[in-house]
Amino acid sequence: MAAGIGSRLGEISKQLPKPMIEVNGKPILAHNIDLCINADVHEICINLHHLPHVIKDYFGDGSEFGVNITYNYEPSLLGTAGALLPFQDILKDDPFFVIYGDNYICFDLVDLKLFNERMKADISILFHWRRDINNSGMAKFDSNGQIKNFIEKPISTSIIDGWANAGVYYIERSNIFNIVNEKDDFGYNFFPKCLSKGFKLFGLKKNINLTPIDTPDLLSSGLEKFEKN
Repeated sequence: MAAGIGSRLGEISKQLPKPMIEVNGKPILAHNIDLCINADVHEICINLHHLPHVIKDYFGDGSEFGVNITYNYEPSLLGTAGALLPFQDILKDDPFFVIYGDNYICFDLVDLKLFNERMKADISILFHWRRDINNSGMAKFDSNGQIKNFIEKPISTSIIDGWANAGVYYIERSNIFNIVNEKDDFGYNFFPKCLSKGFKLFGLKKNINLTPIDTPDLLSSGLEKFEKN
């Protein structure tokens, strides 16, 4: 997922797509492609909208990075789940990962795949612990980790610790393309829709290093943390 405008970053995102901000010497999107390569995933689909040439000029067809990249430019932004539709001919026959391209995350994707297989899930979602989940997706789980309800960005004035959506999914069911609409967002529309239709969604809870860069303050604190390390 690399199409977002990143308006909360102000001047920074006017010149650079958010996934192309550098952390530890290279763009966040390049780190996420490394996650795929480490999990033996070499077929990559990237959706584009804001400053698309910056991403395409850097990665090209992916061959220099050891992957094959298919792009889709969205003249008008699709929903995060709707963005899958232009790639359905590539994705429909095999399970696939979805990764939000603007989060810097340290995680082994294989763990999510194995978790999905163990739980016999249709979709598995990675969750990480956050001190404030008011601006994140959260879920209600049963004792086995199966998701019973998904709540996107709960409205609250208090700071609540909790397990937040990390923006990494493993999708087993190819028939999701029968229910997703172009404007569907994963958290607001698609996951609740899947639950209503009886899909089995599970959450893998991991204490992982995830750095969102949604605002200048988050970006600054994230870069400072990596410089110290």
